[in-house]
Amino acid sequence: MTGFLRITKLDLFTMKSQLVMYLSLALVVMMFGLMGSSVTILCITGAWFVALMSSNIFAIQEKNNLDRLYGSVSVSLKDIVLGRYVFSFLNYFISFLAVIILHFGFATFQDRTIELSEIVLGFSASFLVFSTITGIQMPIYFKMGYTKAKVWSMVPFVAVMALVAIPAFVPALSGIVEFIQTHRSILIVVGIVVSCIIQFLSYKISIIAYRNRKRG
Repeated sequence: MTGFLRITKLDLFTMKSQLVMYLSLALVVMMFGLMGSSVTILCITGAWFVALMSSNIFAIQEKNNLDRLYGSVSVSLKDIVLGRYVFSFLNYFISFLAVIILHFGFATFQDRTIELSEIVLGFSASFLVFSTITGIQMPIYFKMGYTKAKVWSMVPFVAVMALVAIPAFVPALSGIVEFIQTHRSILIVVGIVVSCIIQFLSYKISIIAYRNRKRG
């Protein structure tokens, strides 16, 4: 088995005891769904939740000194970092699928039309939110460890929240919102491309951060 897949498998096994926490995501999505929220809002809510939960694996890693376990399975430092990113993305993707399934249920119950374009837009927007938050968080955790990084890890949440809220308080930016609403295809493509770039750069930075931490 490829090294990073071993780490991904270990992370999935390690987080089995935490799966019950993800039931709260279903409850939140159901609440928003019953309120008639769009699929995009539901997807962003799921991405936000999973980004918040992604830090738990670092807490467990530090608490149980899993670095020794990772060393025992003969994998490189790059494999450890890549495996963690794959694990994180799988969490996001599974939550996205869960949100879409719930959305289909709400749409059927409320006799609403389901548009593929809205689902794709939901994926693009939620992936961008998830990538921005975790893309900033992951290098911090790899560099500092969970305990020292807890405060700093809230910075991306505040930053994303500010970016979302600013247009509502700055009239001059209302044109950007209108442009996004009328050019969905551009937003979808840009969102996915930017998300991939963020994840790639974050991965490269995490390798450097983790290598320096290990040497230190």
